[in-house]
Amino acid sequence: MTNIEITEWCGEYLKENRFILFPEALYDSITPEQAAILAEKYGHTKLLMLPAGEIHFFEWLLENDPVVWNDLWLGNEEEPYLVGISFLPLLVVKDGRGFPICDLTTCDNNYFSVEHMVDAESKLLLESVKERFMNKDPLSVAQLLILEISMGPIDIWHFAYKHRIQLEEAKLAITQLVEDKAIVHLTNAEHLANFINF
Repeated sequence: MTNIEITEWCGEYLKENRFILFPEALYDSITPEQAAILAEKYGHTKLLMLPAGEIHFFEWLLENDPVVWNDLWLGNEEEPYLVGISFLPLLVVKDGRGFPICDLTTCDNNYFSVEHMVDAESKLLLESVKERFMNKDPLSVAQLLILEISMGPIDIWHFAYKHRIQLEEAKLAITQLVEDKAIVHLTNAEHLANFINF
């Protein structure tokens, strides 16, 4: 679909529906440019259903960390996984980061961006990890996490799911990186808001 066609399709769909449910084939074909156009047009005023892959992730989250799932979706159990269309640009990128878990209110947030690597130790560790990665040397979970953070914002749950790592092992990697002064861990959503750019 062209930019105009997909915008018109969404407009027509929303005339008869409370939220957009993109067919998976359409989700897969939406370009980042089109996602940005739709996010700009509908912003936070209209909702969309998460794509199937992201719903599968949240079903995994429900099983593996139900307290976090409840923080996100409790009260919407009959119709979870509806988010603002403003998140569409993040959902069309196939990098395993998906819908960001970064505004938890009853649990600690475990969301990191490159801005959380603030001092010389961070940069030294990252350079060392990049060299190991380029040499195809094995990486520890903490090293893999710092590499992922350097490539773009990610929460610990998407990280664990993407790399098929036990959640507790991924959370231990955060502790290690904090102790090594490689990252700053802001657990409160209010403090974390300054590091979120969407």
